[in-house]
Amino acid sequence: MERMAPAALAAEWDNVGLQVGSRADNFSSVLVALDFNGAVLAQAESSGCSLVLVHHPLIFEPLFSLSSDTHAGRLIRAANAAGVSVFAAHTNLDSAPGGLADTLASLLGIVNAVPVEAARTGNLKLVTFVPAADLDKVSAALFGAGAGVLGNYDHCSYMLRGTGTFRPLTGAQPALGQVDRDEKTAELRLEMVFPAGLEAEVAAALNAVHPYEKPAYDIYPLRTIRHDAGHGRLGELSREDTLSGFAAMAAEVFNLDEAAFMGDPDMAIRKVAVVPGSGGGCIGLCTERGAGALLTGDIRYHQVLQAREAGMALVDIPHDISEHVALENWAVKLEKELPSGIEVVYEDWSSIWSRASGRQRQELTGAKGQSMFQLHVDGGARGNPGPAAVAAVLKSPEGEQLDTLASFIGEATNNVAEYQALIAGVEMAIDRGARRIAVYSDSELVVRQIKGAYKVKNEGLKPFYRQAKSVLASLKEFELVSIPRQSNQEADRLVNKVLDEAGY
Repeated sequence: MERMAPAALAAEWDNVGLQVGSRADNFSSVLVALDFNGAVLAQAESSGCSLVLVHHPLIFEPLFSLSSDTHAGRLIRAANAAGVSVFAAHTNLDSAPGGLADTLASLLGIVNAVPVEAARTGNLKLVTFVPAADLDKVSAALFGAGAGVLGNYDHCSYMLRGTGTFRPLTGAQPALGQVDRDEKTAELRLEMVFPAGLEAEVAAALNAVHPYEKPAYDIYPLRTIRHDAGHGRLGELSREDTLSGFAAMAAEVFNLDEAAFMGDPDMAIRKVAVVPGSGGGCIGLCTERGAGALLTGDIRYHQVLQAREAGMALVDIPHDISEHVALENWAVKLEKELPSGIEVVYEDWSSIWSRASGRQRQELTGAKGQSMFQLHVDGGARGNPGPAAVAAVLKSPEGEQLDTLASFIGEATNNVAEYQALIAGVEMAIDRGARRIAVYSDSELVVRQIKGAYKVKNEGLKPFYRQAKSVLASLKEFELVSIPRQSNQEADRLVNKVLDEAGY
């Protein structure tokens, strides 16, 4: 994790690293999760993961007790009892090269991405003075304590020859010279950088091997910048898009029925910024850097007004959803970095929010006043892409269930699965003699694309879009209706049953 998301990249207010457990603990699998909670701990125990890597720190504010009277205390005690360690990677993982900001930029097709705001390294510099004969021994100890690392290089140091002076006082046991006598000796000034947080380890390593009874050393804070790391990412779409088209593409990436945006739907978008989680606070910086649009979450009303006045568009993706999608995709990179045989498991995640529609679904009748057959369709994937299934439930105009369909379709994205469910469901209805059908789907993206409100930008969806339009056109009459997921539970239950039975 120090290679992939150095702790020095974390914000000053953040708390990252090992929070529960011991560095000496062994593990053979790691569960990656957005937050540490009771459900995540239960999954860790059931899947045999003795290490949980979380994005949001379990211990964030100072704790005054570990009693079961507090939420954090209960979780820490339960994790300890279960032998589960907890490691947090938060703003350092957002900021790091290849971290969550870079992962989101890649998923959104943003190229030539650079940090919206470059990161300070958080490094310190050690300066000490060593006799030439002891240089290798002292350097090796400092390297072993974590000093001397610069990017993809380690064992980095700088030396300068000079002369040290000292006079041992009564009670001293000098390695060189005599008590009460001024001495001069040839020394090397040795400099190394190291990450903030390792001060104690580096100082202990120096004192343990330095030949002097009391070695002299200084530790300086550095204010250097890393241009490959930092807050958010700013880059360009591979080709110009409209704001509504970009928002629709974002909805597809994040598996949302829709994505809220602010700005002229037809405005041209090319240079865009993305900030995982909460990024409303960097609207001013994004406008200064020339971003045409910012995609982030937790945007406050007055921040929206600020962006509008500056002429920059906004796309609002819920905090937890943007981080979940980024973290799940980043977990694949983690598994490649770990030793062979270490399994990475992703949490059984679901958003903490549910949605309810204020509109009650009415029984639909065709243009000639005839009641229509009712067809509920649903497609879903566990992963995006991942193992996927489709389902459909056909009912008579009076509400009597006539037929169902449930099938595993292999690996697919959620949106591909939604399209395939629509196609398969309509074909099933046609086979049962239905020619006037009200089709209900909880994929607002698919519904809006079929109706022409959204353009189909994703090349992988275009064949399914054309096939869906063709099969619907073969009906005498149809109505395509977007409904909330809670109103599509029968089809949703069939999808999950197929995936469960397939072992996913």
